[in-house]
Amino acid sequence: MTHKIHPVILCGGSGTRLWPLSTPARPKQFLLLTSNESMIQDTVDRVAAPLHPSLSFDVPMIIGSKRHQVVLDEKFPAAKKILEPFGRNSAPAVAAACLAYDPDDLVLILSADHDIQDVTAFHDAIFAAAEAASQDAIVTFGIQPSHPATGYGYIKAGQAAGDGTALPVDAFVEKPDFETAQSYLADGSYYWNAGIFLFKARVMQMALRAHAPDVLKGVEAAMGPLDTEQIHLDPTAFATSPSISIDYAVMEKAENVKTVPVNMGWSDVGGFRALHELLTESDRDNYTYGPVHVVESEGVYVRSEGPAVSVSGVSDLVIVATENEVMITPSKDDVSVKALGTEVQTHRHRLGFSQSLRDAARTWLWEAFDVWAKVAWDEQRGGFIERLGMDGKPDIDANRRTRVQARQVFSFAKAVEFGWPNQKAARTLVERGLEHLDTKLRHPEGGWVHLTSADEAILDQKRALYDHAFIILAGSAAYQATQSERALVIAEDAVAYVEAHLKDSDHGGWSQADPVELPRKANPHMHMLEAMLAYYDATGRAQALELASETVRLFETRYFNPANDVMGEFFTADWQAEASIDATVFEPGHHYEWAALLYMYDQLTGHDTLSWRRRLIRRADQSGRNPKTGFAVNAVHANGTFSNSNGRLWHQIELFRAYLMHPGLAHRAKAEALIERIFQTYLNAGPKGGWVDEIDADGNSVSDTVPASMLYHAVTAFAPLI
Repeated sequence: MTHKIHPVILCGGSGTRLWPLSTPARPKQFLLLTSNESMIQDTVDRVAAPLHPSLSFDVPMIIGSKRHQVVLDEKFPAAKKILEPFGRNSAPAVAAACLAYDPDDLVLILSADHDIQDVTAFHDAIFAAAEAASQDAIVTFGIQPSHPATGYGYIKAGQAAGDGTALPVDAFVEKPDFETAQSYLADGSYYWNAGIFLFKARVMQMALRAHAPDVLKGVEAAMGPLDTEQIHLDPTAFATSPSISIDYAVMEKAENVKTVPVNMGWSDVGGFRALHELLTESDRDNYTYGPVHVVESEGVYVRSEGPAVSVSGVSDLVIVATENEVMITPSKDDVSVKALGTEVQTHRHRLGFSQSLRDAARTWLWEAFDVWAKVAWDEQRGGFIERLGMDGKPDIDANRRTRVQARQVFSFAKAVEFGWPNQKAARTLVERGLEHLDTKLRHPEGGWVHLTSADEAILDQKRALYDHAFIILAGSAAYQATQSERALVIAEDAVAYVEAHLKDSDHGGWSQADPVELPRKANPHMHMLEAMLAYYDATGRAQALELASETVRLFETRYFNPANDVMGEFFTADWQAEASIDATVFEPGHHYEWAALLYMYDQLTGHDTLSWRRRLIRRADQSGRNPKTGFAVNAVHANGTFSNSNGRLWHQIELFRAYLMHPGLAHRAKAEALIERIFQTYLNAGPKGGWVDEIDADGNSVSDTVPASMLYHAVTAFAPLI
């Protein structure tokens, strides 16, 4: 009898155990580690054609993260896909697979990041498992252990047997200590748990319903229509499913479980030690990859993705260098790699800064949140105020820009995310701000209005790209921080409006506003890039990366002039610079802000923007800094003369953020000295919780108000330090 197998490849790895090669944005299944193909490609290839005469394979289904949709669609266009908004461990993924197939289909669950040397033996084991699964068994694959491994869970079979026989399972055993693992090998009926499973869809559904009903219920609600090649799981419903492994949820509890022992050269490539073992003949051999020079050393794994690495006189080390990171650990210490990667990826930009500076940033921002939480919201009429006076009192009568309403929602959503102690106040302000955006500021014909009075009268009905970019940013941040459905709807509606009504299909990007305004400005598009990055972080939508990429292409082809390294501000309808090269005016703060956002885009997509970023920062540093104060000025002519020699706060904050993300262009001591001067001149020179917004060419304050819009800049700059 021929068995048709439906392979399902779980591709949701988070990229922690092989850091810095593997990261959440580029986990190990997408890397070339054990062959000339990526690990997921090797997995797909293993089930492309049967090596057993009684097997056939369906086109694989891939269950992975929405954040990897672009690469999955590019590499595997024919594969069916279920895309998760976030990881919930293996049980929900297995549940989704069961629901996607017909009840009697034989479903094979595979991990995308395993290595299997003997594919013929694997297929023979699949046939044996299919025979048992056809009789309603849930079958797991038990790997014949080659040594007393302590890093794997074990399966205790009801009896010892050779390859090719499905055996009843007595127990699943947690990772043992070394002596216990030795006893398992001596016993002969214990096998490594490979995390590979075969079953009828109906049988696993029944097991989930019996032993993990909440998992099945949550995934059923998240699935939506099944008559599509690509299923996007609903994030709200999916979040109700418990995060649990299929082993804990079902395998350890079900009675109809069997295992097929197999010796197929299997490894889960669970760390650099396992990778070294796969790629060398013995643990004393060295493995090198990339521009690496090793002398008088043994047992080392050395890999470089760029910089030349020289190693001498060491043993039993893992040394990995990427474009941005270097990691060195003992070969046997796989545990520390995950911790190191988590620490560096979470706190990369604060490394090297003094604890006192980091404490000062947190203290200042917490105080700003304290003050603005009390005064930012107009309790009588609703809405966020536009500014404070220099005495710290709110100007409740000033007209209110929609972009400022959105920026305040963003800022307090970040307060929630940062763990600011007054979480209740932050969440309340986010909810109020979202409601105000949703009910008071929407335009009757779609989109959002530009300006209202303090009494909520609409003063300007134009629908500006700049405003909508901040609405998307606010909705995305609020959704990520609070899981507010209203926040997600607002962000999605703003994206839909921009695409439907402001899209410029002829020249690229979006119109300045509806009605159309000229000249066109690069600045709103920069904030669309920022908004799309946040939207992608919050939702994993492929559309977000596509729109972010469109903005980056405009930067590379229209906004930035490589002849003089100037980022233009004003353009004609077809994106031609409005002035001659010499007469072009640029804002240094925008150079720094573009550099920071391009860095974030680069980290997410792998698109190389480093040369652009270096040129942006160097041009702003060379021509846009007041030699008397050291601060960035407001505007500069391309010929180097100042157009506006005053310096607003936001330019300085963006300068500091650019330095944070580009330590190669500014020594940490230089960046620390800069932020200390920003504290002295701007942040601590205004009213409590406020700031000085602008200084003149001599460094004297010329501010008469504290604009609320600046809190957003402080939040984005201090986030890495906090």
